Amino acid sequence: MQQGVLQLAAAFFGPLGLGVLFHLRKGLLIPAAFGGLMNRVLFLVLQETVGGRVFPCLLSSVVTAAYVECLARILKVPATILLLPAIATSAPGRLLYSAMRSLVEGKYRLAWEHGVTAARYSLAVAAGISLVWAAFMTAGALAEYRKKRL
Repeated sequence: MQQGVLQLAAAFFGPLGLGVLFHLRKGLLIPAAFGGLMNRVLFLVLQETVGGRVFPCLLSSVVTAAYVECLARILKVPATILLLPAIATSAPGRLLYSAMRSLVEGKYRLAWEHGVTAARYSLAVAAGISLVWAAFMTAGALAEYRKKRL
């Protein structure tokens, strides 16, 4: 229980710190940090219900990217400045560290396994973000086309 609370606190304060580091204005810090918390909670819930790790990573990235795109339109800011802190909780940092450590220690097979798994998570995050961006760009282009047509 205590570890879960600590993990969720880190999922909020980590993106908040990244927002400060990226010089987000004060009004954007909490929404970006909430996006990181939402991303992590959704990942954990999906991992429990769906199972595995890559598919929940993909789905939580889709939801987080959609949240960021909608929020960016409401706040009239670029989506990227909200997305970077919000999606940070999906970064496979521990796996990358383990891959590098195993590589330095000469455990090449373990390094390969950790590296491949980290790459799978990274691809899932990138695919989730790309799907949402493509959908929003297509919807925007269709709306613009309809305006010109009328």
